[in-house]
Amino acid sequence: MELTIGSVSERAERQPGDRAPAPGDLGLVQALVNSFYDLDNHGGDLFETPESLSNWLLKWDLIEAGVHLGPGDVRRAVDVREGLRALLFVNNGSEADHGAIARLNQALRGAGAWVQFEPGEEPDFRTRRAGLDGAIALVAAIVAVAQLEGRWLRLKACPGDHCGWAFYDTSRNMASNWCSMSVCGSRAKAREYRRRKRRGEQ
Repeated sequence: MELTIGSVSERAERQPGDRAPAPGDLGLVQALVNSFYDLDNHGGDLFETPESLSNWLLKWDLIEAGVHLGPGDVRRAVDVREGLRALLFVNNGSEADHGAIARLNQALRGAGAWVQFEPGEEPDFRTRRAGLDGAIALVAAIVAVAQLEGRWLRLKACPGDHCGWAFYDTSRNMASNWCSMSVCGSRAKAREYRRRKRRGEQ
């Protein structure tokens, strides 16, 4: 069975600060990056074990039941996730983590996707729904298309301390910096206020 960008179902994943999730196929990329923290179960990495990775991929219908994953698949999935997060930090004005991006590119080698054309329709990328290769090839295709269409820059990683949450910036001028202004934004403002106050006391 094949996976296609067009078949990625939109899911309303819960977001901090009542933000809207990334629309369409970017919702899958956002959910993958945010798999490092399980909002519904008080933390925990959703890719911690081969079983938890398998459960996440099954939830998104990216693999078939019975596909065996091992520790190497977990490492590769985490490399993809953290490399994408590094790119999202760049979208939010941070310096690039070239090591994380190199590991992402290494993890994508061998993950094949192809283009399918139909008269009167936009081209679609397809990959096989078998194991981790197909899943990460589909994610890479979604990212590539979003970059070409200009949608990618709206997906950002929050620079808050111990955060890195992927959020979708819906502001007109793409000026949002925080996953939640009431949480990470407020903490940053408080830190800046204390820093300025200390400097003023010297």
